[in-house]
Amino acid sequence: MKHLCTILYYFVLLWLIFAMPAKADQLTLQEQIDGTPAGSVLVLEDGVYTGQITITKPITLRGSKHTMLEGNGKESLLRIENVQNVTLENIHITDAHVGIVVKNTSQVNLLNVQLQNVWSGVQIYNSKHVVVNNLKIKGINGHYSKKGNGLDVFNSNDLTISNNKVQDVQDGFYIEKAQAIKLTDNDIKNSRYGIHFMYTEDALAEQNDFNQNVTGIMLMMTEDAQLQNNHVTEQNGLNGSGMVLFEAKNIDVLYNHFQNNRTALSTQKLATSTVEYNTFQMNQTAIELLRSNKENTVYANDFVGNIVNLRSDGTSISISQNYYDDYDGIDFDDNGIGDSPYVALQSFGQWMVRKPSYQYFIESPSVVLLNKMDRQTNAIETEQLVDKEPMMYSAQKATTEWNIQLWQVVTGLTGLVLGLWLWRKEASV
Repeated sequence: MKHLCTILYYFVLLWLIFAMPAKADQLTLQEQIDGTPAGSVLVLEDGVYTGQITITKPITLRGSKHTMLEGNGKESLLRIENVQNVTLENIHITDAHVGIVVKNTSQVNLLNVQLQNVWSGVQIYNSKHVVVNNLKIKGINGHYSKKGNGLDVFNSNDLTISNNKVQDVQDGFYIEKAQAIKLTDNDIKNSRYGIHFMYTEDALAEQNDFNQNVTGIMLMMTEDAQLQNNHVTEQNGLNGSGMVLFEAKNIDVLYNHFQNNRTALSTQKLATSTVEYNTFQMNQTAIELLRSNKENTVYANDFVGNIVNLRSDGTSISISQNYYDDYDGIDFDDNGIGDSPYVALQSFGQWMVRKPSYQYFIESPSVVLLNKMDRQTNAIETEQLVDKEPMMYSAQKATTEWNIQLWQVVTGLTGLVLGLWLWRKEASV
C-alpha cells in the first residue's frame, strides 16, 4: 500500500508539471532575444509571455502553435526599432495598448500574427521595404472614437500589406505620407474607414473586401492611386459611402463592385481621374460629383438597381458609354449604343435619398407623372449629367464579349493558316 501511494504521488506530480499550461513569462523573453545572435532564428515554445519586448538586431522571432504575448492594456507590447532584416511570425498578441511598433526600420516582415483586444494593432513609422501579411486584428469594444486603428503607416515607403483581416477598430488601415504602398486581398469590416489615405502617392488598393464600415475607402489629398477590383458592400449607415475621394488627383477607380451602399462613390474636388468598368448595384446613390473638374471621366460602368445613378452640384464631367437599367431609348442602327442621350436628373430619386421614407410612394400616380415630366424636361439638357452614348446592354459584358471574340478570331485564323499549310504539304507529296 505504501508503494502504491508513492507511485500515485509521483504520477500526480508529473501530471502537474507536464499537463498544466506553461507560464512562459518565466522564460524572460527579452533575455532570450538579447542572447540570440544577429541573423539567427529564435523559436518560442508554447506558452504565455508577458512584459514589453524590444528588438534592435536582425533576427527572426517565430512562435509555435500556442505562443502568446500578453500585455497590460496600457503600453506598447513589442517594438522593432532602428534595425534591418527582422521577421516576426506565428505570434498571438493580446491585451496591449499598441500591439507592435515598427520604427526607423528596413526589411521587416510581419507574418501570421493575431492581435486581439488591442487599442491599436500595428504602427509603422519612417520605415521602408515592409511586408505585412496574414494578420488578424480585432479591436476593443466601444465606439470608434475610443479606438485606435488596425494598422497605421507614417512617412514610409515600399510597403506590401496583404491577406489581412481587420474588424472593430477606428480605421482598418490609416496611411499618411506613404509612397509605393500596395494593399491587396484584405478584409475590413465594422470599422469607421476601411482604408484611410492621407497625403499619399503611388498607392494601389486591389481586391479588398469592405463590409459594414462607415466608409470603405476614404482618400484625401492623395495623388496617383489605383483603386481596382475591390468589393464594396453595405456601407449604408447615415453617412455611409463606399468610397470618398476628396481633393485628390490622378485617381483610377477601375473594375470595382459597389453594392447596397448609401452613396457608392463620392468625389469632391477630384482632378484628372477616371471611373471606369465598375458595377454600381442597388445603391441609394451610385456616384456623387461635387466640385470636380471637367477632366474627370465616367466611362463604361454598369448602373443597375440604384435609386439615383448620378447626381452633382452642377459639376461638368465626361460621361460616356455607360449602361443604365432605366434607360428607355432605342438603338435603330443596332450598334449597341442608344440613339438618344441619357440624362441622369431624377427629382424624386434625389428626394428619396434625402428622405428614405419616400420609397413607399415610388410607383404612385404622382411619382410616375413626375418622372415623365423629368424625362420631358431632361430632353433639352445637353451638359449636366448627360451620357450622349448610353449602352443598350452591360458595358462590361460588351468589353468581355469583344475580348472573347478577338481571341476566337485569332484562334480561328491560326487554325486556318495551319490547315492550309498542312494541306499544301500533303498536296506537294
